[in-house]
Amino acid sequence: MEISEIKVETVASLTLPWQEIRVMPIGDVQLGAQGCQTDRLQRDVEWGLNQNAYFLGMGEYLDILSPSNRAKIRAANLYDTAEDIIEEITEQKIEQFQKLVNGSEGRWLGMLEGHHLYEFRDGSTTDTRIARALKTNFLGTCAFVRLKLQRQENTKGKRPVLTCTIWCHHGVGSGIKTSAPLNKLENIMPYFDADIYLIAHQHKKVSTPIDQLYMTRKKPYDIGYRTKILACTGGYLLGYYKGAKQGGLYPRGGYVERGMRPPVALGCIVLYIRPVHSQVDRLDLNVSL
Repeated sequence: MEISEIKVETVASLTLPWQEIRVMPIGDVQLGAQGCQTDRLQRDVEWGLNQNAYFLGMGEYLDILSPSNRAKIRAANLYDTAEDIIEEITEQKIEQFQKLVNGSEGRWLGMLEGHHLYEFRDGSTTDTRIARALKTNFLGTCAFVRLKLQRQENTKGKRPVLTCTIWCHHGVGSGIKTSAPLNKLENIMPYFDADIYLIAHQHKKVSTPIDQLYMTRKKPYDIGYRTKILACTGGYLLGYYKGAKQGGLYPRGGYVERGMRPPVALGCIVLYIRPVHSQVDRLDLNVSL
């Protein structure tokens, strides 16, 4: 598990009289698979850059090899020339992804590892190379990412620096119902203290706030609350599309269509994180789906 703290800058809120940070978790792009909506990804990244948003990589940027495929490739004991060809094609896919998110270098809070990746002979992977190219930290399987919000001034002097902690994991398993990824997060939430809990993998764009009540520490005592956000971060792979073909030869849908799985809304979510300084300093958290 990785731990990262990043100082971030707030900007004027789009809707409220506060400052805010916008974070766009992006994952399950699966570039290389049929149905990958590269135009949608480009539009989302361009919008994020225009809004001074930060990005968080949720894994599955390319669709190269599944864990079982990688095991079979290793067992095949390929000649060097065959591995050279595979690595050359894979590097082209990495470059293609970089072009799709061009201009976002240095705006990523980190990048998680997904399942469908390629392991190069030097020990690097498609995910580690993409993270390096986008000038960010590779977060591995799971991470705490703490956002250190810029200090704000008031007439009485400096207010405390607020932080927002994100717990993030690419995700595992599957579920047909919309609530499936939220159930996973709600089960894991008691064991990790964070403000926002994120997973990908299931391609769903769903979220819910959960309020945690507590007794205030100073007199006159009162009941305070802390809002936490659970969210699954979406994806860019179209499950059903006209003219789907197996190997480009004859009609056959992908694994979503063959498995009779429900279609999902494409794109990413946007997190709005606002430091609020009142009688009790707190975070105002919202999600746009």
